[in-house]
Amino acid sequence: MKENIPIKHIHLFKNYTAQHYKKQFVLDSENHQEIGKITDETKSFILHQCIEYQSQVYEIKNVGFMKNDVELSLAKRIIYFTDFGKDRIIKSGQDVRIYYFKLGRISTVIEKGKVLIKIWRVKKWFKKPIYHIEADESVDDLLILLFLHYSTREFNGIDGGD
Repeated sequence: MKENIPIKHIHLFKNYTAQHYKKQFVLDSENHQEIGKITDETKSFILHQCIEYQSQVYEIKNVGFMKNDVELSLAKRIIYFTDFGKDRIIKSGQDVRIYYFKLGRISTVIEKGKVLIKIWRVKKWFKKPIYHIEADESVDDLLILLFLHYSTREFNGIDGGD
């Protein structure tokens, strides 16, 4: 006779760290392998930001009212964009997905009530902060890089920092 024992749902998470190196914000895996980086370049007095991921360079473009939103594109094709007014990130294309985010001491990305990404900052005395990221195994690393950029650098102080 079988007992009705509830099955525990196992959630598999990937762990990352991110920190600034010169004009780059580098995302590393748990075993210190570089996943991707966010870079700043100044061309003709204009700041140009991009994400380098899997040998591709994705352009980050500020758009919308007061430039509060971001578009991430590759070769003029928009991959992800934010909707700051409704606290969401939208994946464009054939497989459209809508993620909601919350910014604060621990910033999160949620889809259908499930927390997919958590980002928080750890300050070290006299050192630049290190960010810890925990993400569901199903999450695209490019989405993690975009949310890392948006939640930590896009708006001064919006990430709950000092």
